[in-house]
Amino acid sequence: MPLTVRSWLDPLTALERSMELPRYGTPNIAYVSTWFGAPDDHPMWALNLMKYRTVAEYADGRESSISGADADMLYNPTGPLAAVGAGVRLVTEVTHQLSGDSILWDRVAVAWYPSRMAMLEMQTLPEFQELHAHKDAGMEFTIVMATTPSADTAEPYDWSGLGDDDLMLVQVVADSSATDLAQLVPSRRIGRYDVRGVIVGDERGWAEARYDAISRDDVDALVAAAAAHADPSVYAMVVEPRFDVMPAR
Repeated sequence: MPLTVRSWLDPLTALERSMELPRYGTPNIAYVSTWFGAPDDHPMWALNLMKYRTVAEYADGRESSISGADADMLYNPTGPLAAVGAGVRLVTEVTHQLSGDSILWDRVAVAWYPSRMAMLEMQTLPEFQELHAHKDAGMEFTIVMATTPSADTAEPYDWSGLGDDDLMLVQVVADSSATDLAQLVPSRRIGRYDVRGVIVGDERGWAEARYDAISRDDVDALVAAAAAHADPSVYAMVVEPRFDVMPAR
């Protein structure tokens, strides 16, 4: 049976009511509802900014001594992603946060979906719903954004060109005219992605995400130079790519 607004919202409402989910962010029902029946459904790169609990807290009250990050590893939805033709494209650990607010992000990841509706289809799968308890236990807060490559982003749309010694500068900006911190040090633009909407998070909106490869040798200089450009409406992070951190099930 094809997904409809009601068939998606009803299970979500039941899940939230029975398990007090989600605790890590507010689903943007108004935005997601626009996907249904849209004539131009297209591939989506879901950008995830993740802040973990120090210790995982399960909604069902079970005892836990594992970290929030370890709980997220148990979540590991590569199976449900594959079932809808999707997959993880990028997993990184944040090493330095150069700009933002009081939220210090732990991980940045990108999942690719063949269509926006594929994400909703995945959420109806029993395996995903079972695994999701681990995400809720481990995640203190997350922002998940629907993004698509901007016109100046070259194909193929992936990060396979990163070298072993490369780190990545990730910038998520509310205004596309915001200072590009990648210009402060030698860098190589990997891609620029337009933010189409926030799927889960808070009331804030975002304009674009920028990805640049930088050398490890230039990180200290970037940290020092970026201090003069700190902006609460810009999340800028140096991240370490960890492509194998979430093995396929």
